[in-house]
Amino acid sequence: MIGPLIYPRRYPPSRDPRPPVYERSVKRPVGWLVERLAAWLGRWDPAELRTPEIAVPLPRLPAAFAGYRIALVTDLHCGPAVPVWWLEHVAERAAALAPDLVVLGGDFVSHARSDLACLPKIVARFRARDGVVAVLGNHDHWVDPAAVAAVVRGAGAKVLLNAHRLIHRGGVTLAVAGVDDFTHGAVRPDDALAGVPPETPRVLLSHNPDLIEYLPDGLRVDVMLSGHTHNGQLHFPWFGPLTVPSQFGGRYLHGLHRRGDTWLYVSAGVGTASVPLRWGNPPELPVIRLERPSAVSLQP
Repeated sequence: MIGPLIYPRRYPPSRDPRPPVYERSVKRPVGWLVERLAAWLGRWDPAELRTPEIAVPLPRLPAAFAGYRIALVTDLHCGPAVPVWWLEHVAERAAALAPDLVVLGGDFVSHARSDLACLPKIVARFRARDGVVAVLGNHDHWVDPAAVAAVVRGAGAKVLLNAHRLIHRGGVTLAVAGVDDFTHGAVRPDDALAGVPPETPRVLLSHNPDLIEYLPDGLRVDVMLSGHTHNGQLHFPWFGPLTVPSQFGGRYLHGLHRRGDTWLYVSAGVGTASVPLRWGNPPELPVIRLERPSAVSLQP
């Protein structure tokens, strides 16, 4: 485990895939075993699922998109540690929030190809006026990124791997783009936003929030949405979070941040990996509400 004082060395994303050789040979089998031994410890209380609504002001936001609401669902980790009924409940809560768009932020599975079996009926439950888009996470690469992407697409979500989708309201558009996983995928945010008109507001999806420090110079991103950190998984008194899986320590562990002209929201996620516990750290299904600056005043 990576504690609050020790975290990954700094390294930039790669434009080419980096196969998870070590993760598949060591982390995946160990995680597989731990999940099956510890699954009985899981406690999932629907009342604990938090659904905060976060207003984010965008200077270029057209009036037609004022109040546009994006439900961010990350880190499902479908498998022994996270029961299907819980993820079905998350999907139903997301639908009840009536977002304009649902974003699935990666880590659909944890450690085994068998985790894929529960995905179709879960992903198919997510629905919104403008549909569902998704990106992949590091655990998806540990298992099989092509297989995970195929299952997610087959269940009705659009997987954005260095690509974007334009959402229209009358004569104006909103660009929602996604990149592959920071650790193992080919990360090309410039390709993801290629061809987007300069005046169009831009939302970028990256499973890992560390990408915020490596966005190419001159590439405008208005909002970035991420997960991956689980907000530390378990929070201990005085000691703090159990895990900090970020190159930048706790800087982007959770919540709303701003770097330059880019807003970043990091979700605590709805599932767990290996240990089926979230102590002092409730699961979270945030809704990001895009607003014109005149409608909201925020400090990061």
